[in-house]
Amino acid sequence: MTLKLLIISPVKLVTYSILAVLFSLTSSLSFAAETGNSILEEAYKIRSSNPKKSRELFKSLDKASLSEDDKELYDFTAAYMELVAGDLLSASEAYRQIAEGDYSFRYQFQSYAALAAINAATQNWAEAFSAMDFLTENIDRVTDPLVKEQAHNAIINFYSSIDEKETVISYGNSLISGQHSPRFTCFLHMQLIVALVSTQSDSLSEDSFTKALNYCESAEEKIALIAIYTHYATYLYNKNEIEASLAVLNEHLSEVESTKYPPLLEEYYALLSKIYFLREEYEKAQEYAYKVLGEEEDTGYAVISDIDAYEVLYQIAEKQQNYEKALQLHKDYAKARSLNLSSMSNKMLSIHKAQQDSLIKSNQITLLDAENSLLKAKAQLAQEESNIRRLIYLVLFMAFLVTAFWLYKKRSHYIALEKISQRDGLTGIANRTYFTKISAELIKYADQHGKPVSLIIFDLDDFKKINDTYGHQVGDQALQSAVTAALKGCRPDDYIGRLGGEEFGIILPNCDLEHAMTVAQRCRKQIELTNQSGSQQFKLTASFGVASAPKVAYDFEALFENADKALYQSKNSGKNRVNI
Repeated sequence: MTLKLLIISPVKLVTYSILAVLFSLTSSLSFAAETGNSILEEAYKIRSSNPKKSRELFKSLDKASLSEDDKELYDFTAAYMELVAGDLLSASEAYRQIAEGDYSFRYQFQSYAALAAINAATQNWAEAFSAMDFLTENIDRVTDPLVKEQAHNAIINFYSSIDEKETVISYGNSLISGQHSPRFTCFLHMQLIVALVSTQSDSLSEDSFTKALNYCESAEEKIALIAIYTHYATYLYNKNEIEASLAVLNEHLSEVESTKYPPLLEEYYALLSKIYFLREEYEKAQEYAYKVLGEEEDTGYAVISDIDAYEVLYQIAEKQQNYEKALQLHKDYAKARSLNLSSMSNKMLSIHKAQQDSLIKSNQITLLDAENSLLKAKAQLAQEESNIRRLIYLVLFMAFLVTAFWLYKKRSHYIALEKISQRDGLTGIANRTYFTKISAELIKYADQHGKPVSLIIFDLDDFKKINDTYGHQVGDQALQSAVTAALKGCRPDDYIGRLGGEEFGIILPNCDLEHAMTVAQRCRKQIELTNQSGSQQFKLTASFGVASAPKVAYDFEALFENADKALYQSKNSGKNRVNI
């Protein structure tokens, strides 16, 4: 099985989300210099460049002696310091008190922007959507350009957190030509780099990285620079420029390790491990793979770095002909992938629930407003019956129009977001999150009604050779051809999804193991038949693994693990075959 390209997991997004919060809060509040207290002014001014001294100055202040305006800045600075200290719970509560309290609009708005970023980073989606509603409804009231930057920052961060990379790219490009502060310019280019590398966009170039690095060097933002260098190495790796990627990683390794920031370190080590494996430097590959896994506990979820590390380790064991160890490591690899799929599915379900809750809450507010208007109209009816009657009709009609328009707008947004979140952009079939959700529902139904259900997992053979020989565009054509061929072999009720890279899954409702094997063989033959096309430059075959319930438990993770083991056997026994 070939090494997968490095991507950003949902948990890794916390790295860039919290970084985004700090960017926004250190680049806004241009009016802070208006404070009448020199110590508070100095503490606020150096809050990012010298946080230790800033905290010492802040602790020396007596809040009771400050003016009312300075007290607001005092509370806002206190919330920021909780965030810098890493106490997200305390920071969130402090910002919430400002947002919902009797504070100036400028502080309330910025607190909601911080809450949107913090809650998105911690996947508290209901609070994140609530904060985003406030920002979008009030952004036109903002006159300070730096505060407006913070709103843009929160919006970009939010879409990044819900994995809307294309929206991040579109929104970021709409801002790129404007005049912005150095920190926001650095942040904007960093987020664009992260999104473009994740989507492997054709618009990404060496010049993109050069510009981003120049902006962040000017802004003296060390963490952002490291993030860009990491993604530059990934970009080179994806282009198969292995030596260049390794040179970038080694050049900045000491800087990354000096941050002692686990998500950034794990991502960095995972890429180093994969590169050393390709160079056949197995000792170093193992060293960095174990660094990714070394300090981990059983948290109940797995990120992409864990999956990459296990994949490198089991492939090294294979190369060393230690097949017992390879099998155990492959089990760990399959478990990590299964956990990652489950966490992705749970995240999307939580986002959808938060969207629905936000829709219901907003609808209730709209209806209450309409009721209040009606009650006022009734109170005046006794004095001016004829005039008020017309007013009632007008109010009801306007309320109906506003509610209908709002519901239409919200529904359209929800349908568009749901569609984006369900489909793989390249092949048009279900993405891994939606495939996992559909599979779990079909397995549950089969269990409740005593019906058989089967899962097929297949992986294109030697896909990396196609990419390396013909380029990624031809590789994309190979993936599309494989999906088209596999669909010909499926039954009408079967459901196919892309699990990632060149790996796919098929869930077969009301299908026992024997019939599932027949479907898998048909799909395998259809994929092999594509090689008879005179226009096809590459040889395309696939290896299959099949698992079925009730022979295996009615559980997606159990079926996935058994099918993945069978796929592993197909690969090991010569490829282009089906195993159970």
